[in-house]
Amino acid sequence: MKNKITKTNKSNKYESYKSGAFKLMIAGLIVRLFGFANRIYMSNLIGAEGMGLYQLTFPVYSLIILTLTSGVSITVSGMAAKERALGRVKGARRAAKAAFFLLLFAGSVAAAAMMLFGKQIANDLLGDSRTYLSLLLLAPCIPIVASASAIKGYFYGMARVTPTAISQITEQIVRILFIVFLSQKIAGTNLTYACAILTLSSAVGEMANLLVVAVAFFKYSKEDGHSGKMTFRELRRTSGQIAKESAPISLNRFIVSVMGTVETIILPLRFIAGGLNYQSSLAMLGRLSGMAMPLIMFPTIVTSSLSTTLVPAVAGALASGHRRLAQQRISRCIRISCLMGFFFFGFFTTFGVQVGDMLYAGQHTGKLLQKMAIYCVIVYLQQTMTGILNGLEKHGFALFSTSVGYAIRMSFIWFAVPVKGVNAYIAGMLISSAVTAIINLVYIVKNIGIQIEFAEWLVKPFCIGLIINVSGNFMMTSALSNFKYGWLLACGIASFLSLGVALLTKTIKLTDIKTGKLCKSN
Repeated sequence: MKNKITKTNKSNKYESYKSGAFKLMIAGLIVRLFGFANRIYMSNLIGAEGMGLYQLTFPVYSLIILTLTSGVSITVSGMAAKERALGRVKGARRAAKAAFFLLLFAGSVAAAAMMLFGKQIANDLLGDSRTYLSLLLLAPCIPIVASASAIKGYFYGMARVTPTAISQITEQIVRILFIVFLSQKIAGTNLTYACAILTLSSAVGEMANLLVVAVAFFKYSKEDGHSGKMTFRELRRTSGQIAKESAPISLNRFIVSVMGTVETIILPLRFIAGGLNYQSSLAMLGRLSGMAMPLIMFPTIVTSSLSTTLVPAVAGALASGHRRLAQQRISRCIRISCLMGFFFFGFFTTFGVQVGDMLYAGQHTGKLLQKMAIYCVIVYLQQTMTGILNGLEKHGFALFSTSVGYAIRMSFIWFAVPVKGVNAYIAGMLISSAVTAIINLVYIVKNIGIQIEFAEWLVKPFCIGLIINVSGNFMMTSALSNFKYGWLLACGIASFLSLGVALLTKTIKLTDIKTGKLCKSN
């Protein structure tokens, strides 16, 4: 069996775990760059209040999408990885087809419900009637995004990430072209129509995404020579199995999404309780969620790729009896997540004000970005922890730790935000995420049997962040401060200096940079 698995993994039909993660990182970088440029363009087009209104609409959509897709996609990914490890490609394709029809049906029901109750959601739940039109335009996206996620889960499990990478890039390109094409119509209109047009671009982009993965799915089906045809009885049985196995993950994401939706709705109200008017509170939400947070989350192109590929990688390794390989992959990914977190903590602490002011001129985002810098260390690690827990099929514990974190976070929002304002919100976000990450880390170390590597996970990454902070601040007080964009040169020098130290201390190996195999086994 071992020889068979090794041969399968090395064949040209499938991408290795390492190359898959690297391709997702490259695709993620392109997607984030496009998306980031798009968000900056939108922010300058509709302002902070418009971005707040835009952010107010999306939690409802995310609540439905994440509840429907996350559990099924991860389940299909894990099932496909196990079937591939055992040489049963046909079974993996059947699981994907069953999941596709399951999500298409569920997504259509959810879309109909959103269209039917959209006005009540906008007025009574979100508290702003201007979101109604955007909700109506988002509804058709639901069955499209949901069904596409089933195919993406199949590709992740089958170690074929190229189609999903291409689909993500295609989606962003189509979305940006759509917005640029309609930008003249957006300019000068009220925020209701402006946000609706921006929302419509999401629907068009999602359609392009589904088209790409669907074409790739049928292409690979013909190449593999396995039709994967199913009877109605098989479809019903497989769909039932997928629904049962994905239920804990979906419940987890549902609770997380509900908490996120409640947070987005309550936060402006608690700002108002602290003395802000409605427009100012909505603008603050736009700065936090629509401007500063995307900058903080931009580097997660690495950690999200690791998290996505960890699920089938860990599941496949454990199914094949390669426990040591699973431990090595988990340990390496934790180290990379900590390295990324401390590096960007040092970066945003040092250059956050300049970055925010350059990208969002006049929006006062730089100070927020600097205050939120430590969140990088926590959220990057937490994202990887989630992928590990899903790969280990410990969904119940993931739900527990997430609930504890959100309870802390909501407590800060309700009790502290009216008194201390945005600083209390940032503190609650940091403390709640830290508690969740620590709980998950302790659980993973205990159950998977890996050793905590303080030097590799914490000491070396912390030194890298310290180097970029100290060197950056030193250069910012030197002659470079006399130039308008001297901080960009200081940023580049500090980054290269920290990279050099990382190479000398073997925190990053030169082969990792050359090949992109940041998460290869030890």
